[in-house]
Amino acid sequence: MKGTGAARRYAKALADLATRDGKVAETGEELRAHRDLFHADANLKLMLLNPSVDRDVKTRVVTAILDRTQPSPLVRNFLLLLLKNERLQDLDLIDARYERLANERLGRITAQVITAVEFDDDQYASIEQKVAAVTQKTVMLEKQIDPSILGGVIVKIDHTVLDGSLRGRMQRLRRELVAG
Repeated sequence: MKGTGAARRYAKALADLATRDGKVAETGEELRAHRDLFHADANLKLMLLNPSVDRDVKTRVVTAILDRTQPSPLVRNFLLLLLKNERLQDLDLIDARYERLANERLGRITAQVITAVEFDDDQYASIEQKVAAVTQKTVMLEKQIDPSILGGVIVKIDHTVLDGSLRGRMQRLRRELVAG
């Protein structure tokens, strides 16, 4: 994917500066808010990504937006640097990479929890506590309902999948019966 290396470098540089300033979470929120703002208006997005539009025009528009939104100097300068270096098209990749870096630095982890039916808050809290105990990190749950798992729960953390679903158990039992 084009731009991923550059996005990684920009995100790391921003994360390093935000860490230095002790504003990792705040910087991520501001970056995400501005990414969303640039996407909110299709004409604005097209203008910013159009290489035939003069850079001075883009700079005036982005500066006007930043004057209204009042981001921190770090985020303001970062967005203007992306514009100057013609990297605004990589903002989604940069934001995604920054979020991963921020989560690492803040000791947070995302766990995707897939259930056949909606769990109550106590059940989700129990899963969250167990994942936190194993990972020693603050856990952010992403909840997903998938009736095809029939029952139980599947928890995905990074590249690890813990399959406690009824469908998964049936598949394992089938393999055992066929094998032996």
